[in-house]
Amino acid sequence: MTTLSCLIIGAGPAGLSAAIAAGRSGQTVTILEKNLQPGRKLLLTGGGRANLTDPSVTALDTAGNYGKSGRFLYQALAAFDYMKFLNELGISIEQEQDGLRKGSIYVRGGAQRLLEALLAEAERLQIEIVPGAAVQSAVGLPDGGFKVKAGAKNRHGDRLIIATGGITYPSTGSCGDGYRLAESFGNLVEPPRPALCPFHTEPRFPELSGITVADAKLTIQRQTRKLATRQGALLFTHTGVSGPPVLDLSLELARASMPTKEISGSVLIADLVPAKSREQLVGEFLATAKAKPKRFLENAGLCPELSARLLAALARRAGIVPAQRIGEVSRREFNNFAESIKALSMEIKEPFDPAEAIVTLGGVAPRQVNPHTMESLVKPGLFFAGELLAPAGPCGGYNLLMAFATGHAAGSMQPFTIQP
Repeated sequence: MTTLSCLIIGAGPAGLSAAIAAGRSGQTVTILEKNLQPGRKLLLTGGGRANLTDPSVTALDTAGNYGKSGRFLYQALAAFDYMKFLNELGISIEQEQDGLRKGSIYVRGGAQRLLEALLAEAERLQIEIVPGAAVQSAVGLPDGGFKVKAGAKNRHGDRLIIATGGITYPSTGSCGDGYRLAESFGNLVEPPRPALCPFHTEPRFPELSGITVADAKLTIQRQTRKLATRQGALLFTHTGVSGPPVLDLSLELARASMPTKEISGSVLIADLVPAKSREQLVGEFLATAKAKPKRFLENAGLCPELSARLLAALARRAGIVPAQRIGEVSRREFNNFAESIKALSMEIKEPFDPAEAIVTLGGVAPRQVNPHTMESLVKPGLFFAGELLAPAGPCGGYNLLMAFATGHAAGSMQPFTIQP
């Protein structure tokens, strides 16, 4: 009896998950990693804290968060026990108790702890990780198996799993080389598109960079058609806006724009105080103006939900001088001011920048991949995992879950031995 050998390209979360599943099933595993250190992009997850979906929720129940692609992920998610996976790695979790990310779940010890746990399990399973092994080519052999050229050395394996990531954060090694390998075997690749990224807008408010609105309702419109709405913390940047709802909306816009990548004509409408109607705001403004007519608008305490700097900028946008006494502001001007708060309009400028985006939408086409095993339907013995695949999920750990689940599906195999 000869043990199956498994070659994996990429030592990110998908590659490591695949390696662990393969190693636990008795396969001899070698991971080829182009970087000198594995898991570089994993260390950036959740700002270094490694945010997770709730592992107590059945992974299958998250499928709807991946859009139409969730149908393809159904089998891999159904077969993946996230809580068991984390427990076997010795990972514990913690939940944010307050602040803008209240309720979010993170790895206790952060992304570094998660990476260390994955590597420790790989070492226990005697998985070989070869650093600095950039793959130049991979070919199928006439009698089965694969030959992979990395540097000056050729390596052979009965099975090949490609888990090289997408095109986002290219400084971590995700530069699209996995797509070229997939295409060399005949697999179709849907046009990759950056997603989960900030918006560059016009107008932009560089003077407000760093200002946060704790709760904003954001809507994307395209040629008067509403595409999607999200609500949460909004962050102003030098070139536009960011924050969890913005990132999630960028994914919806990327989905709506496939395959042309065209986002022109898309507008972001921000309701900066969704808990109050425009009429309520105007009523509060008028009441304050009557009670404190000599106060200047910029320090009159109008709309305490927003910072004074933001209110001043919105007042100017409404045609009101922030240094004006509020007793001199007309009802019409207050109406305009309330409108600028309730419906701040910004055109979304293209293109999305892969260097700023968290994930890639698009990649190896699901219709040519077995959803149970992640095996190519074009080339037997070839498997794909993680961000290299076309689906992508929103913020909140969904893409890390997808990496682990698809990696687990690709690495697992029965039976695990072949006759000599």
